[in-house]
Amino acid sequence: MKEVFNKEILTKIYPKILENGFYILANVFLLIFIMYPVFTVFLQSFYGSNGFTFDAYSKFISDSYYFGILKNSIVVACFSTIISIFLGFIFSIIIFKTDFKFKNFFKIAVFLPIITPGFISSLAYVFLFGRHGAVTYGLLGLEPNIYGWKSVVIMQSIDYTTTAFFIISAVLLGISGEFEDAARNLGSNEFQVFKKVTLPLLIPGILSAGLLIFMQSMADFGTPIIVGGNFNTLATASYFEIIGRYNTQMASTLSVILLFPSMALFYLYSKYHKGYELKKSKLTKYSLSNIQKIILGFPAVFFSIIAYLLFFAVFVASFTKSFGHNYALTLDYFYEAISAGQLAIKNTLIYALSSSILVAFLGVAYSYIVYRGKFFGRKLMDLVITLPFAIPGTFMGLGYLLAFNNYPLLLTGTSSIIILNCMVRKLPFSFKTGNSVLSQVEESVEEASLNLGASRLKTFYKVVLPLLKPAIIFSMIYTFIATIKSLGSIIFLMTANTKVLSAMVFESTINRQLGVGACYSMFMVILSIIGILGILRLKGDKKWI
Repeated sequence: MKEVFNKEILTKIYPKILENGFYILANVFLLIFIMYPVFTVFLQSFYGSNGFTFDAYSKFISDSYYFGILKNSIVVACFSTIISIFLGFIFSIIIFKTDFKFKNFFKIAVFLPIITPGFISSLAYVFLFGRHGAVTYGLLGLEPNIYGWKSVVIMQSIDYTTTAFFIISAVLLGISGEFEDAARNLGSNEFQVFKKVTLPLLIPGILSAGLLIFMQSMADFGTPIIVGGNFNTLATASYFEIIGRYNTQMASTLSVILLFPSMALFYLYSKYHKGYELKKSKLTKYSLSNIQKIILGFPAVFFSIIAYLLFFAVFVASFTKSFGHNYALTLDYFYEAISAGQLAIKNTLIYALSSSILVAFLGVAYSYIVYRGKFFGRKLMDLVITLPFAIPGTFMGLGYLLAFNNYPLLLTGTSSIIILNCMVRKLPFSFKTGNSVLSQVEESVEEASLNLGASRLKTFYKVVLPLLKPAIIFSMIYTFIATIKSLGSIIFLMTANTKVLSAMVFESTINRQLGVGACYSMFMVILSIIGILGILRLKGDKKWI
């Protein structure tokens, strides 16, 4: 009798212990790998050789150089955001709301930046339009100085147009065509339908895209280094403080200053953004005249040609002796890249696979805890999980370098620190994607499982997880590609044994080994394509492909 009694008690208590233990571990992970690095950077910005000091902040305020780079960062981010949103918006309208011919031409063009990291595009930009570029020097006989803030804006805009296209298109596809048809039936022309109906409903997507692009631009240091010349931003200045001088206090201070504009914008967005729901709906197309199609299509055609040229330039440069001068075919660069980059290829693949799997499942687990949970601190957990979304990559990279450089959490120099950093950086995307899917799953499905005696953990594993499969697949694809492209957040964490392809491209470009850099770029593209196709074999959502 006593044994039966004990077994019954254990049967009831064990799931609760397991569930509470899972909640504790979930919170401990967030505290150690998100809050601790952030706090460390803040603390280091006040810590000098003589202890606690405001010297770094005083120097930032008094030195016009630092004020200038803050201004540079904000100006470039604003221009890049506006241009990217405009182009992403144009592509969304053309692809989903018009009967343009040759839509595949535009679809491929707007997808190319996904598999082509920004600094690779910058490398191609130099190949084509630099002083000895194939277009400027080879065709036009010109030797322009392309280095400066304008080139940074151009290359960031090309890279971030895809981001704007994805987010705006997601909202556009959720707008019911019935609203637009109603406006047409009341006598509105196509422009009035767009202005009065479509555009107001697209505002949430435009705001979301603007927030993300602004923060990405603020944190980008690869593009300014390659095509900026003497033009510096906060991200590049922070990089040089670490790499050139190992001045962790000034690097931390610059990272904290870099954080303020992003956090301010994120706060305003969170306060005033009401959110939106995506629903399956009938999509109606605009009836446009030939003149309207030409006006709408001109920016898209121009962007597409540039995107194809940039990608083609990298491809050709990897097989020719000297792009722009000597187009004799050669495989020497590939042999050199394979010989020197075998470890980087292996590391990139391992990090991308590990991060994509862990982020996908961890993100949906956190979304289930927060979205379905009823416990104290739920909103705070939501904020902490989303925090890396608002923190520039260089800030998190510096935070990991400082936080995990001593016992008992000595991770510096290992592969683990890179995988963890990539996980944390991409966790908000998987978390929010899981929330979106969960919002469409009736709680009665879970309640039925709970009423039949299943624990919440078992319900999640057996009932909820299969329903979250689309979110898992999409998160895996996004994280896999983003990890392959990642550089800013892990540049401070790599050693000779943990280098990745993005770092090899960056170093080759800095050292003017452009042919070898182009080969590394092609390896990254190949890995991205293989990863996408491999993950899609899990029967994910192929709507965008």
